[in-house]
Amino acid sequence: MQMSKVQAKYLFIQSLIGGLALVTLFVFLGILGGSGRVQAQDNQPAITAPIGIFTETLTTTVHLPIIANDFGPTADRIGFGATAATFPPYSIIRYPLIRSLMAGWYTDWSAAFQPARPNGIEYVQMVRVHQKLACGDYYNADRSACPYAQPLDYVALPDVATVQAIAAANPGSIWLIGNEMDRVDFSVCAETVAGKCTKFTSLGQDEIIPETYARVYHDVYTAIKAVDPTARVAIGGVIQPTPLRLQWLTIAWDSYKSTYGADMPVDIWNVHNFILREVREEYGADIPAGLPGNPTVGAYSKDDRTHVDKTIFDQQIRAMRQWMKDRGQQEKPLVITEYGVLYSHCVKKSNGTCDKDLGNEAATHDFMLWTFDYFLNTSDCALGYTADGCRLVQRWLWFSLDDVSTLANGSLSFSANPHTSLFDKNTLQLRSAGEKFRQYVQDHYAELAK
Repeated sequence: MQMSKVQAKYLFIQSLIGGLALVTLFVFLGILGGSGRVQAQDNQPAITAPIGIFTETLTTTVHLPIIANDFGPTADRIGFGATAATFPPYSIIRYPLIRSLMAGWYTDWSAAFQPARPNGIEYVQMVRVHQKLACGDYYNADRSACPYAQPLDYVALPDVATVQAIAAANPGSIWLIGNEMDRVDFSVCAETVAGKCTKFTSLGQDEIIPETYARVYHDVYTAIKAVDPTARVAIGGVIQPTPLRLQWLTIAWDSYKSTYGADMPVDIWNVHNFILREVREEYGADIPAGLPGNPTVGAYSKDDRTHVDKTIFDQQIRAMRQWMKDRGQQEKPLVITEYGVLYSHCVKKSNGTCDKDLGNEAATHDFMLWTFDYFLNTSDCALGYTADGCRLVQRWLWFSLDDVSTLANGSLSFSANPHTSLFDKNTLQLRSAGEKFRQYVQDHYAELAK
């Protein structure tokens, strides 16, 4: 098979990097005396921030790559979320073939002074937020025992001073304020004895009511722009743009305007596009906090086949774009910073047999590649971003690079889909999903690199 120009360019760069790596390695070993790390900001404190279903300790220790000048071809539109990379001292550069993906951007749900950037990939900074709780916890699923603090307030990690220091050190970065702010805290089993759960623990994302989110967005946005006017600030992604979650966004938008006398200043609009059940205190997306009427059921409640429904996937993107247009935000980019196929459990047919079409390898990869085509090619000048050929979506991040959905004790947090990860976080090898991701980027590099 004839080698493409992109492949030839990549192989040339990799061979050049390989030559530089040996020289650079010996230089670093001599300088560092075998320690392999230096302190980038000795005057900055360690930061402990919640990341999804685990807690990350963000330190200012920088693990230096063995390559002094890392560069290569990147496809700006496409990228990934890196979950295992958030456990220090891991980094995405631990995967030997990470550069072969040629991804253009990524997130690891945190903020960093010196993030790993193989091939020059763009790193997305994130500030984690949460409604302040009266009990002092960050996560607590029991609102009777641990209600919101009064008066209503928020916590943000890193704190504003650290955010400003990171922003000043990384001018022009994309900043996401929050992550799944519509997801309420939840409980999982942390310990079992004889098959029975004996201990529960609370986990979550960034639960916050929309009125409080308007405040934290204002404060963090203002702090970032004060030190870096070139920064591009985005809202955190709600789980999915369903009517309930667009209602949450509307309250946040309206609260910002009523409080500060202006529209929320958003450089980039951001949303996740999962398709998950919306039922109070059940698995899936649950019900957002702070909605009037205290709803118990939302868009999807009965059949998990909707999880990979391509028609619904498109409808949700259009719903988000319509929401933007209704608020004068159509001529802003829209990015999807998290989506994928989470479920792998059996969905039974009416005759009681298992429907194998949900979450198996073929179905997962078909859905992944279909979404890549969808994002790249779907345009509508009535809703889309005219500066980008009226495309509905400008950039996207697949979930995920290396997620296996496990808790700290090694147990599965839910019936995780094993076919979505691009890399195996234990063997560090490229998985079949990663091979398909890489091939897609090579085949569509010209369009993805714009």
